[in-house]
Amino acid sequence: MSREAERPLAEWGRRLSDRIRAALDAGDLDGARRLALEGDGQARSLEKEYALMYKGLGITIRILLDLLGETVARRAASDREPAGEALEKLLRRFTDEMRALLQRAWGASVEVPGSSGGGDIRGELASTAHLLTEAEGLFAREQALRAQEVVSAIDAGEIQRARALIDRKERDEYVPLHDRLIRFMAEVFGYVLTQFGPEELYRFHRATAERQRQGFEQWERLPAAEFARATVFLLKQHMGGVEVTEDGEKFTIVGTPCGSGGRLRLAGAYSGPEALPFVEGRGPLTAGQERLPVYCSHCPIWNDVAPREWFGRPQWVLENPSRPDGSCTLHIYKRRDAAGPAAR
Repeated sequence: MSREAERPLAEWGRRLSDRIRAALDAGDLDGARRLALEGDGQARSLEKEYALMYKGLGITIRILLDLLGETVARRAASDREPAGEALEKLLRRFTDEMRALLQRAWGASVEVPGSSGGGDIRGELASTAHLLTEAEGLFAREQALRAQEVVSAIDAGEIQRARALIDRKERDEYVPLHDRLIRFMAEVFGYVLTQFGPEELYRFHRATAERQRQGFEQWERLPAAEFARATVFLLKQHMGGVEVTEDGEKFTIVGTPCGSGGRLRLAGAYSGPEALPFVEGRGPLTAGQERLPVYCSHCPIWNDVAPREWFGRPQWVLENPSRPDGSCTLHIYKRRDAAGPAAR
């Protein structure tokens, strides 16, 4: 049995960095060092703690970029210039802000080849993908260096220095980049919704899910308890709180708040001059609710609609998702025939 499986449900939502901090606070330097080097049964090590999430976001965003090119070419043929200009502005703002974040985190300058401008969407999309690739390499190198520094500080008995390095690695270097990637995904979804409408956004989400189907198939092969642990690991990498309970038929996982869509909402992303839109009207995009923040609209499609078509059941059953306080509830049922109603 894995170390993670042995832990009580109340412990599933704790991140590796939090476990190391607790060991340091308790003066358990050997335990802190072991966790940093060997991980906790889910995160492989302090070096790799956020690598999977960061890489996964990059993979997903590259899929979105490919689909954006296809969508603009297919849907905006009769009105290409306005749609193209809006997308070019969105992409350039993202690349400019990402470069600024990389500079702030590590003093690193990442060059991005420019497009020819003037509505050259293909060039802008390629430039954005290039930035993602360069940033991923930089992120992996710097996270490894910071983890090495933490171990060195532990070996020297410098508890406060080790703690400060963990904080820097997580809060100053990972979280700002993670949050900008999440915001970019939301901006892409908002662009598709406002330019082409909810039917196109549904198609966009469904196509994105299809291109990630292999991962969902891997999840489908897991026993319910292992899938619940994998889900908690995914959610806690988004840096929100995660609470887990279990009864005879299901696992219930509550984001408090959800670390992606919930924190985005609490940060004010849906208000002000650059406000993201809501999807309006009951249906699959809103998980049957009257309205849903546009970022959150991917969740019922990727985790409910698409798995129903592939496997005959949803993988996550959402309950009153994306609440105003940023929280969200999902259920993972233990039996295939007890997965709850479809979003409609």
